[in-house]
Amino acid sequence: MSPQRWAVRLNHEYWPWWVIYAPVAPFYLWQALRQWRAAFFTNVNPGIDMGGFFGERKQDIYALLPAGSYPPTHVIAARTSTEQVLDAWRASGIAFPLIVKPDVGERGEGVAVVHDEGGLIRALTEKGHDMLLQAKAPGPHEFALMFLVDPVTRHARLLSICGKRFLAIDGDGASSIKELLARTHRGRRQLVRLEALDHDAMRRIPAKGERVVAEPIGNHCRGTIFHDASQLATPELVSALNGLLAQAHGICYGRVDVRAEDELAFQAGRFSVIELNGVSSEPGSIYDPSWSIWQCWRELLRHVRLIGPLSARLQQMGHEPVPLSLLLRRSWLHFYRASRPRTQQAIAPASQQYHASRAEVRTQAVR
Repeated sequence: MSPQRWAVRLNHEYWPWWVIYAPVAPFYLWQALRQWRAAFFTNVNPGIDMGGFFGERKQDIYALLPAGSYPPTHVIAARTSTEQVLDAWRASGIAFPLIVKPDVGERGEGVAVVHDEGGLIRALTEKGHDMLLQAKAPGPHEFALMFLVDPVTRHARLLSICGKRFLAIDGDGASSIKELLARTHRGRRQLVRLEALDHDAMRRIPAKGERVVAEPIGNHCRGTIFHDASQLATPELVSALNGLLAQAHGICYGRVDVRAEDELAFQAGRFSVIELNGVSSEPGSIYDPSWSIWQCWRELLRHVRLIGPLSARLQQMGHEPVPLSLLLRRSWLHFYRASRPRTQQAIAPASQQYHASRAEVRTQAVR
């Protein structure tokens, strides 16, 4: 095996998550002991269920953002029939291609680009959980911005920028898309999944020099290259980020994924929001293939060290983290359901469960 291939294999980009996050454990334990709150991180976004640790609904987060900052989005309820799906799509006025994704999901699971009515029906009909029908955000360039918002002044601080390069190949006029992908370490990891999605497309032979984006969803586990793009930060970009988050009360820490026409438009603050994620967000630049594991750990720790002090400040403002017992219960419900056929079993946000249980305790004490 060539030295280049060995370098790819040894790079931390696809290491197990627990290895990547091992240095975080001491910081977590220190903050948990210091605050005497095992789940201290669940209050850093009071407007999002459990701070966005897991299980939050995307539709609830979009509702916190300014109108027009994200593409038109419609909720398709669980168990919706084919006719109802088509009626909802026609009423939305959203043109193909469009995006469908689960209202509750992680790491790009279930996200797809749909090009026609047949694909729309397959993606949305009779699903066991709510789905989102969303217009495709304009622009071919995607970025992820990590941020921290002062809960008092609402001033946003841009922590890092991750640029994304979608999984793509260049045709040679003789090889199929499958064959071209099989020649790369990154492409080989996606072959089984991509063939299952569109067997015929994988056998198409692109013309010589033709650029083919094999995976249009900008997720690392789906083959996208994440790279550090911190050099793109500008005052205009920071101003646009502040404009987005200034009125989004209840959002203080996380990552906003955006699309833009090009780097210049992005730097000028002209972008459309794809998603906003909470406390479990990670700076995608830690997976930059050119970085060493030491750079990865340094950047990860730079971000996570901000969560503890932010949590403590929000506790002073009256925003309590959820108890560990409730977090564990929600974890069991969420991941147990994920391992079985999914049903539309509504689970109240953890903060609501917590405050409801506190209210019940107070009522019993009065009695």
